[in-house]
Amino acid sequence: MNTFRFTPPYDDEAIVAWLDGQMAEADAQQFARLLRSDDILAGRTAELMKSNQDYQQAFASLLMEAPHAQMLSRLETHLADPALARAGVSRRALIAASVAFLLTGVGIGYLARPGGDDHDEAQHEDASIRDLEAHYMSLYSGETLLDADSSPPVLRRGLARLAGDMGLQLQESQLRLAGSELKMVRILRYESIPIAQIAWNHADYGPMALCVSAHKQGSGAAISTEQRYGMNIVWWRNPQYQFALIARTPVAQLQATARQLQAALS
Repeated sequence: MNTFRFTPPYDDEAIVAWLDGQMAEADAQQFARLLRSDDILAGRTAELMKSNQDYQQAFASLLMEAPHAQMLSRLETHLADPALARAGVSRRALIAASVAFLLTGVGIGYLARPGGDDHDEAQHEDASIRDLEAHYMSLYSGETLLDADSSPPVLRRGLARLAGDMGLQLQESQLRLAGSELKMVRILRYESIPIAQIAWNHADYGPMALCVSAHKQGSGAAISTEQRYGMNIVWWRNPQYQFALIARTPVAQLQATARQLQAALS
């Protein structure tokens, strides 16, 4: 099941999640109720139903070329490591996890990290959340946010939810960016972790989002830059939250925007 939570107004990713049966049950019921009364949503859903593709066939050649032997050899090395047993990591859990990671090309060492202090675990969790956010944003196209309801009342409701659910007190005036239109303020959830998503449409580079999540380190971090899934990410932390600005915008310009937001939100 898709561990993100979806609420109106629904974008294309939410519609696809519903079509694929990957939406949480409560969200799916709410979507179905609105689908019966919203002609525009029904039309968009019908169009996306027509665009189903045989993705398994499309990626078959890539899967055939995957370095299975090398990856299985690495897996066996990890399974034979006695440190895993001392850390309480079962062979069964590793084998089950490896099936998914073999398909995506992610090394098993990403999960099998015995030991480590709280600081390392918090850094690992923050990086995992950035990876998740970047993967999600890589699905956005120039059309994704076009139909989002960005009226002031809807944006204010989104900001109120950030304040109530995450203690994140923001004003719309803090989120004004030259050359970008504020389109959406909402909360997604990964497992039990709330993630604020504040999204703009940039006039030249398309969707851009500031994703905010709580973190456990209780310390700040200066602005850093990385790339994941073809997306540029500029991120930083204050003592309470991690902020990740994600877009296809060139790095230097994205860094400047991040500094503007960091100053506005401090």
